Amino acid sequence: MNAGPRLLIISRDALLEAEGQRHADTVFRQLASLSRQGYQLCLTAPEPEKWVPTRGRVDDALSRQSHLKERIKAAGGELDGVYYVPRSLLTQDRNREGALQDILARYGTSPNQATLISSSVPFLRAASRLGIGTREVIAAGDGQSNLLPELKNLALK
Repeated sequence: MNAGPRLLIISRDALLEAEGQRHADTVFRQLASLSRQGYQLCLTAPEPEKWVPTRGRVDDALSRQSHLKERIKAAGGELDGVYYVPRSLLTQDRNREGALQDILARYGTSPNQATLISSSVPFLRAASRLGIGTREVIAAGDGQSNLLPELKNLALK
């Protein structure tokens, strides 16, 4: 692994999709392994259109976040945070780049020490423009995503 802090930014939706597949436990064990190797793990998700008050009710976005955090923790790792990317039809590219710059600043990491794993081509392009490493997650014909192989490739660096 390269010296210095490493930040792994993963689309929450890619992780949720992998969770429903037969190798889900292995995906979470691999994330935990990366966490123990010094990677900081940050999920990204679109900002909900409306935040639901949590007093007496369960906010779906927060419930998903808690569930994924517990799965990673149960595997022996740590989810460092979830970043909700603001939505706007007119400023999507600016929002993506701004969100990625904010994530880098919050984690004190340079672009060359960060990797984004996502299925969103526009988000991957924004990361690439900033110098962040990118890995596209796609669903294979049998319904299995390539998230696990991408995580294993990171562990080899």
